[in-house]
Amino acid sequence: MSAVTRPTRKVALAVAVLAVIGGMTACSSASPAPEGSGSTGGTLTTQFAGVPISLNPALGGSGGSAIFTSLPYDSLIYQTGDGELIPDLATDWTLSDDNTKLTLTLRDGVKFASGEVMDADAVKASLEYAIDAGGGNARYAGPVDSIEATADDTVEITYSSAYPDAPYYLTQYWSVGQIIGPDGLADPDSLLTSSDGTGQYSYSASDSVTGSTYTYVRNDDYFNPDAIQYDKVVVKVIGDPSAVSSAITTGQVDFGSASPTTAGSATAAGLDLVTAPFFTWGLTMADTQGAISPELKDPDVRKAIAMAIDRDSLANALDADFTHPNGQIGADGIDGYVDGFGFEYDVAKAKSLLADAGYPNGFELTVLTENILDSQTTISQAIAGDLGKIGITVNLEVKNSVPDFIQAALSKEYPALIWPVVGTNSAQVLTNFTQPGVTNPFGNTDPTLDDLYGQAQSSTDAAARSELYEQITKAANDVAWFAPVISTDNIFVVGSKVENVTASALNPNPMPQAPDAQYAWKHAAE
Repeated sequence: MSAVTRPTRKVALAVAVLAVIGGMTACSSASPAPEGSGSTGGTLTTQFAGVPISLNPALGGSGGSAIFTSLPYDSLIYQTGDGELIPDLATDWTLSDDNTKLTLTLRDGVKFASGEVMDADAVKASLEYAIDAGGGNARYAGPVDSIEATADDTVEITYSSAYPDAPYYLTQYWSVGQIIGPDGLADPDSLLTSSDGTGQYSYSASDSVTGSTYTYVRNDDYFNPDAIQYDKVVVKVIGDPSAVSSAITTGQVDFGSASPTTAGSATAAGLDLVTAPFFTWGLTMADTQGAISPELKDPDVRKAIAMAIDRDSLANALDADFTHPNGQIGADGIDGYVDGFGFEYDVAKAKSLLADAGYPNGFELTVLTENILDSQTTISQAIAGDLGKIGITVNLEVKNSVPDFIQAALSKEYPALIWPVVGTNSAQVLTNFTQPGVTNPFGNTDPTLDDLYGQAQSSTDAAARSELYEQITKAANDVAWFAPVISTDNIFVVGSKVENVTASALNPNPMPQAPDAQYAWKHAAE
């Protein structure tokens, strides 16, 4: 992948997917980073659209929101912008032939912010805490049966069933692999105002303003000081895309997210864009047992909802360069995407299905959404408008922060919700709907989906696994828990003072720090 590109949809994906999912040991083959100015130090100012879900990594967010915890907490494994897995706190890892045991060899001489030395016992304790703490990312730990410190520098994780994605979910984006020190585990509340990790930076509460600015200062005891490119990293919370564009154009922010409507003005100002396929947006019909909305218990009603949505019109309205109509659970390019397959826009058929199900005049449906990722609830309002065409009156319940949305989603008070899903293969996407969490608060299960998922996880043959991924895609539409609508690209604007920012379909959320300097963001050459 090129480090900085103009908007493009072309992503070479197949080989990289297999490298992430099938790779058993750490390796590195990336090309050297640009030389830049050779300078380090100073302050890097970045932007994120919302407040952190938590500064405790075990309770924190994933994807781009992981910046709040990945800066002070190194992960066991690091994922580069091109999607490659390289050593971080673990210098080597091996997955057993049956994908049920992961053995990690730990880096020597690493210290937590408290001064405690990292060893296998500390890593084991952190992993167990992350699983038990109840955070939204705990499910990505997988079907863990046991975690053992078999030597001072060795940790073995045994899974009750095959889990080939295990290394991927121990990277900097999923919280479980971000290792917390013993002092932090002894007092988890302290992690909301300070950090106890091994990362390149430490959280500075005295330099931060809750809800507005989060500041991280250099950790002089970091195990590889040459990898640190900045003395300080500041994350500003700016939700409005126009305000983000203005802040980057004027140099107040060095890196931030853009929307399709603001990307053009950024390029006109001479700034660079980094883009990568990311979210698949849709309506999740969580209450498939009809506890709150009896109508959703009928699969034909759920399919009618999926058929009522005009994906092409919404994609064109949002900007077709970065938004793509999609009628299946995963974005074009992931392993398991099926060409020519998916729900299609058919109002007449949707009305017929509703009538046959006993709802010729439609019904009312309360839908939970938020205005942080779905800026100004543009996507949500379009979905609501389309459902109105078949007689379904949608009452949007809008939350103004991601934490509030997550809390509401888990309350089981909302039968449907609008929230994006992501994954590098359809099995990963599927877990959003089959494992407990934001998009499965009622605990839906389906034997066909569970069986296909299990077969895909157990398979050691890449071609067979891809075929199973495609079967998962088709079976997901059969149960119609999710009405997919569009897939969107992540769009980032990079200021003139920064270079070496990379993203890809496998890693669409760039992070500034890396355990190896060649992958870190750098000061641009003067």
